[in-house]
Amino acid sequence: MEYNLLSVTLNPSLDREFVIENFESGNLFRINNPSNSNMEPGGKGINVSLMTSDLGVTSINMGFLGGFIGNVIQTKMSNIKNITTNFIYCTEETRENIEIIDPVQNKISEINSMGPFIHDEDLKHFLKRYKSALNLVDHVLISGSIPPSIPISFYSELFSYAKKQGKTTYMEAVGPHFDEAIRENCPMIVRPDLRKSSRILGNNLETPEDYIKTGKEIIKAGARLVVMSYHVVGDIVVTEDGAWLFTATEDIDRSHLFGTGDAFMSGIVYYIINNGFDYLEAAKYGMAAAMSSTNYIAKILGTEEEIERSKTKFSIERIG
Repeated sequence: MEYNLLSVTLNPSLDREFVIENFESGNLFRINNPSNSNMEPGGKGINVSLMTSDLGVTSINMGFLGGFIGNVIQTKMSNIKNITTNFIYCTEETRENIEIIDPVQNKISEINSMGPFIHDEDLKHFLKRYKSALNLVDHVLISGSIPPSIPISFYSELFSYAKKQGKTTYMEAVGPHFDEAIRENCPMIVRPDLRKSSRILGNNLETPEDYIKTGKEIIKAGARLVVMSYHVVGDIVVTEDGAWLFTATEDIDRSHLFGTGDAFMSGIVYYIINNGFDYLEAAKYGMAAAMSSTNYIAKILGTEEEIERSKTKFSIERIG
C-alpha cells in the first residue's frame, strides 16, 4: 500500500461518548438506547485519520499504547480501511476520555485523562520507527497533547526530521510543546487547539486583532496557513497574503460541535494531498468539512458531496 499521511498521536485515548438529555452532575443517568453511546479510538491525529479514511486518504498511525485500553484501540483501528498502525507499546495504561453530549441544553462536558508515563527506552524506540516511516509518506501530521513524561521539545524534534526531508507538515495542539515547535521548527499548517487555553506564544487571544497578530507571528516563524477558532462558530484564517474571518451562516446546535476542529484539519489535509498548496482554498475546504460534521452528533466527517454542499454555509470576510 502507498501511504499519503503519517499521523502522530503521542497520547491516544479511548473516547467514550454518551448522549444524555438534561445532564446534571450529581445525578444518576441510565443509557437505555445503544445509539446514545459510542466507544472509539481518539486523539487528534487519530481522529483525522479516521475521518479521512472514508475519503481515500491512506495513513500510518503512530504513538504510544498500553494496557487493556491500548489493546482495544489497536483492535479497533486494525479493522479500519486505509489505516495502518505502528504504535509503540508502553507499560502504563492508555488514557480514556469521556464526552457527555446534551442535545437539550446544547452542551458538551468532557473528562480527559493525562496519559501514561513513557520511559526513555520507549521514546527512543518510537523515534527510530518514526524516522523510518518518514520515508513512506509526503505528509506528516503531529497533533494533540503529550504524555506528561515526554520532553516539551519532542514535537519540535519530530518536525525537524520531517522538514529536513521536505515533508508537508501539519500541527494541531496547544501548550508549551506547541509553542516550542512554533519557535524552533514551525510546521507549514498550524491549528491551535483553543478548547483548553486561549494563550499562544505568550499572547492572550481575545480580540480579532490579537488573533491576527498571533497568526502573523506564526506565519513569520515559517507557517503557510494558520487557523484559529473564534467565538465557537467562526475561525480566523491567516496566510502570507492576509487574514480572513470565516463565520457559519446557519444556526448550529452546540451539541453537534464535537469533533469539528478535527474535521477542519481533515478537510485541509485532504485538500492539500489532492489539490496542492492553495492555502486559502484549503482553509475553505476545511471549514466546509467542519460544517459537514455538524450534521452529526458523533465525530463524523461528511461525504465529499456533503462537504461540497457545505461550502455555502459560511461567509468569508477579509479582516487584515
